[in-house]
Amino acid sequence: MKKAKKTVQPGAPALEKGLDLLEALAAESRGLNQKQLAERVGRSVGEIFRMLVALEQRGYVTRDLATGEYTLTLKLFRIASQFPPTERLLQAALPIMEQLAARVRLSCHLTVLHGEQFLVIARIEPEWLMGWSVKVGAVFPLTQQYASAKVLAAFQLEARRNELADVIAAHDHVSLKKAVAALDRVSAEGGNFSNDDGYTRILAYSCPIIEASGRAVAALTVPLVREDKIATAEAASIAGELRSAARTVSEKIGGTVRP
Repeated sequence: MKKAKKTVQPGAPALEKGLDLLEALAAESRGLNQKQLAERVGRSVGEIFRMLVALEQRGYVTRDLATGEYTLTLKLFRIASQFPPTERLLQAALPIMEQLAARVRLSCHLTVLHGEQFLVIARIEPEWLMGWSVKVGAVFPLTQQYASAKVLAAFQLEARRNELADVIAAHDHVSLKKAVAALDRVSAEGGNFSNDDGYTRILAYSCPIIEASGRAVAALTVPLVREDKIATAEAASIAGELRSAARTVSEKIGGTVRP
């Protein structure tokens, strides 16, 4: 009896090498030189040299001539932003975000899920001298420390919501039951408007941007200034403006958010 032939999946070594380098650079807040990159991806300097040259020529990475360190450019982010659903979301959200920032005199930003993390895809600054904001393209872990993370996880369809609750529970070293309860509170409130849970790292209000399926495609978030306790009336005003802005963006992309 003849043995069945083992199916061999075709590989793409050059592509894998390039992706390894991009992922290694994405995981670092600072640049890496060739030797450091080679160590990160488990290859020799000679193996990655040509790939780095190609990535630099195509504009995906840039090299500091003084230090020899490589860093990612924003090309990958620009490519992702050109993806039709993201472009449509930004077209709908940016004008509303500008109005929101002007009304509350605080910055606001838009985030989306990025695997088991979340990514900042847009930011609007107010015409105000002080405040707190995040960089476009910044990636953060899914944890209860961030209002955006809780909102993005809470307003998902059941299977995905359960997956993200597992991620949050593991990251925060809490029981799954406790993580789910935190998401339930957020969904019950229509967003994150409570910052006394013992986990929140950055004081912020956040609302979901809901598409037609009922899931959150993004979170619209207003970071607050922690130094001074915000008056109840001001907090209520900011929350109201944020809810209204999120509802408007959701309606523009064919979804709805409850009042």
